[in-house]
Amino acid sequence: MKLTDSRAFRKRRHRLKWRRRSRVMLLELLGREETPERVAAAIGLGVGIGFSPFIGLHLALALILAWLFRLNKLDTVLGTLCGQIPTWTPVFPLGYRVGRAILGYDRYTVRRLNWDAIFHSHITWIFHPVDTAHRLFGWHAMGPRVASFFVGTTVVAVFLGAAAYLIARSLLRLYHRRHPRVAMRAQRRREPREPTVSERP
Repeated sequence: MKLTDSRAFRKRRHRLKWRRRSRVMLLELLGREETPERVAAAIGLGVGIGFSPFIGLHLALALILAWLFRLNKLDTVLGTLCGQIPTWTPVFPLGYRVGRAILGYDRYTVRRLNWDAIFHSHITWIFHPVDTAHRLFGWHAMGPRVASFFVGTTVVAVFLGAAAYLIARSLLRLYHRRHPRVAMRAQRRREPREPTVSERP
């Protein structure tokens, strides 16, 4: 007599299969062969780049710095996705104020920027950087405005990247403690593999 699975069991097995696949994919994205510190460093670096003032160069910077520091490139690129127009809206004005305070400019001499040039305009502004820069910074006190923006947002980006590193490291360490088998498999993957008898010279 041939036994057949019930429809409910087949659905449950299919669901578990996809759940396991998604879990494996998530582990691959998080650099399953890396330590929590290195994965968190890649994420923190990406977050810092995503909030940096070098708009339009975030992807290139992420790949170059990840290659220089030998970090997971995909984790770094995913970290940059935290920096988008909705998240820039509170961060960039804050960074501008921080930069103005660091450089010693007062808000009467160096007034607020025209944030509508990037926050409330069509995304095509990124293809016209010169015109966008003129509309954002204006012509009056343009040098101090640009300096305040770049210095302040860089400081805030470094702070956010460091915060992201600490949070990601804590979460990954917690995950490894709760799932020791994952940590053990990652440790074995990091260890150099000894050559077999046939591979030895």
